[in-house]
Amino acid sequence: METYNRDRHLHGVEEYEQQVHQSTGRDFSIGLILGLVVGTIGGLLLAPKSGDALRDDITDQANKLSKNFGTDESDSSLKEKAEQKTNELRDKLKDKKDEAVVKKSEMDEKNRVKSIDESDMRAQKEAIQEEVSENYTKDARTVDMSKYEEKNE
Repeated sequence: METYNRDRHLHGVEEYEQQVHQSTGRDFSIGLILGLVVGTIGGLLLAPKSGDALRDDITDQANKLSKNFGTDESDSSLKEKAEQKTNELRDKLKDKKDEAVVKKSEMDEKNRVKSIDESDMRAQKEAIQEEVSENYTKDARTVDMSKYEEKNE
C-alpha cells in the first residue's frame, strides 16, 4: 500500500524524484554540526550551576587553553605535528598519483588494443565484402541471389 505524499502529489513525480536525488550528505553534515553547537550551548546555559559558577568554569577552561597554546614549547610541538601530518599527506598524495598514472597507462593500453582489434575487424569485413562482391553490382554488400535459386522446370 502506497502512502500519500503531498509534495509528490502537488509537484509531480519527476520534480519529487529530482529533489530526492539532489539531497546530499553535505546537508546532513551541516544539520549535524548545527545541532551539536546548539545542543552544547543549550546544555551549558541550562546546567544546574549558577551563572557565576558557570562563568568561572568557562574562564578557567579558557585560561588553560590559552596557557597551553601560549608557551613556546607547545608551539614547537604543534609545528612539528603539523609538519609531520603535512609530510604524511604529501606521501599519500604521491602514492595516489602513482596509482592514477598506472591506471591511466593500463586504460591507454586497453584502448590501444581495442582500437587495433576494431581496425582488424574492419579490415576483415572489407576483405570479405571484396571477396563476395560481384563486378556488376554497385555495392559490395549486395549479392545477386537469383543464380542460386532452384529452377523447377
